[in-house]
Amino acid sequence: MAISVFGSGVAIAEERLLVVADEWPPFSGEGLPGLGISLDVTRAVLERAGYEVETAILPWSRVVSGAKSGEYDVVTSLFLDPEMQKSVFYSEPFFETQVQFVRQKGRDITYDGLDSLQPYVIAVGAGFLYETEFDNADHLKKFEVTTTLQGLKMVAAGRVDLTLDSSHVVRHSMLLSDDALQDQLEFLQPALTKQQIHMAVSRSRPDHAGIVADFNAALTDMRADGSLDALLEKHNTD
Repeated sequence: MAISVFGSGVAIAEERLLVVADEWPPFSGEGLPGLGISLDVTRAVLERAGYEVETAILPWSRVVSGAKSGEYDVVTSLFLDPEMQKSVFYSEPFFETQVQFVRQKGRDITYDGLDSLQPYVIAVGAGFLYETEFDNADHLKKFEVTTTLQGLKMVAAGRVDLTLDSSHVVRHSMLLSDDALQDQLEFLQPALTKQQIHMAVSRSRPDHAGIVADFNAALTDMRADGSLDALLEKHNTD
């Protein structure tokens, strides 16, 4: 068990914290520098707080079940979600991103609230969370895909009208594609919402609040001394 020394930003680590996330580049993923923005930041902040850290990329279903059971200590790359809050204790956010719709370049599709999207078929990731009202909008025509890139390719091919995700995820997916998607697609304005990125500790750990308090204190220190900005700069987050 990790023993927290509150108020000092220091922790005595007697065991490693296992930090997990799903494949969601550029925030988390195999092959990314530091395993992605979220894992790199979460690891750095926890180490600053005095913890030893181990990291892993896992399927989302395993991330959720393992956080609930306590098999995994920390989950990162999270939007704030009331359902997840039942099983994990959230930290302060360490990053912010916009969730935006994407259309074929030049298509006459406008966004003026969710009802304006009723005529269109929208590719959504299976199990993905975007924004509560949109997630619960069963009156919209949603087509499930497994990855953001799959949704983008379907929009480019005219198989669906729209897709959506974090603007950082969309841009990263486009860069990885061999299909010149940047020339075929464009963001639909305005953004659906802004979402903040968090890490969270499994509530099955009796010390979950202490770990989050230590994380938040170290995060504040890293913001103040510029080390958080320096770390994010490595990931080309602009």
